[in-house]
Amino acid sequence: MIPEHLSPARFAAALAMRLNSAVPAGLSVRARGSEVTLYDPESWGASFAAESLTNEDGQPIVELVESVAYTIMNSIQDEVMESTKEQWPLGPKGAAEPEARVIGEQLHLWFGDEAAPILRLDPLNLIEVADGAA
Repeated sequence: MIPEHLSPARFAAALAMRLNSAVPAGLSVRARGSEVTLYDPESWGASFAAESLTNEDGQPIVELVESVAYTIMNSIQDEVMESTKEQWPLGPKGAAEPEARVIGEQLHLWFGDEAAPILRLDPLNLIEVADGAA
């Protein structure tokens, strides 16, 4: 079971680290607080979606986590494509769509088809990004 309260800053940092390992050379993804930002020599773009983890609107935590992860991945993908002027990550029909799914206590992240992703990021252990986690 995943924690009901996740730290937006820890979530953003964990997702930024995973995205940073996958973006094209010359670009980097970093987190500052709950903001996830793509840096390149020409411009930058950011997603503040992790802050949505603090919303108490009654949405089930699994749906919220998947939605926030998708939004961050989609935002960084858009920024990468704007920066490079190329589809990223490139799939057979253009840019592969980002996807996220909670399985047990882990958030699985990928671009493309779940069964045969174009790019798979390391899973994120949601216990490690809980509010108050050590």
